[in-house]
Amino acid sequence: MTKDFDDALQKDLGKGSFENWLLEIGSVSREVDHALNHLKEWMKEEFVDTPFVIGPASSYLVKEPLGVVAVLGSWNFPVSTTLGPLVSAIAAGNAVLIKPSEFSPHTSIVMKRLFARYLDSSAFQCLVGQVEVAKKLTASKVDLIIFTGSTEKGRLIAAAASKNLVPCVLELGGKCPAVVDSSADLEFTAAKIAHLGFLNSG
Repeated sequence: MTKDFDDALQKDLGKGSFENWLLEIGSVSREVDHALNHLKEWMKEEFVDTPFVIGPASSYLVKEPLGVVAVLGSWNFPVSTTLGPLVSAIAAGNAVLIKPSEFSPHTSIVMKRLFARYLDSSAFQCLVGQVEVAKKLTASKVDLIIFTGSTEKGRLIAAAASKNLVPCVLELGGKCPAVVDSSADLEFTAAKIAHLGFLNSG
């Protein structure tokens, strides 16, 4: 599975194997481990204070799945921005529809194949296609939309979701300024800024 993603990422983005493992495959693997290690704790009822006027009684919060979650990933981090939220959505007990970016087609094909092989298709689907697929998905009556991408596309998704009162989690790209003051080691700081700026083609 790691090799499938590594090969696909190299074809789509020209990334090296170490970068693929560090920023994509390894980060999702760590998400899975974290969810498995904490799932029982997250599922526990949370006891809260009971107001005196309705006592004697006990009050607690019960965590329940939201329903169907739609995840739309980005082209430049296609594994981590698509499968990372998938892990959290599954851990919360939801059914999930993912739509990988059409600009990372080889990675999308790997995801679709692995979904079909390892996940229950009645609860988890990978939708591969162009922008029309994303438009149809964001206009549907899902229970939550998670999107990573540009501010421009985020506005479109939020507008489409609002017609059905679907809440959204938007991770929007943009400028990431760095402040360098007089105490900085300029050589080290310049190298670090350049490294992070070019790490994923900006």
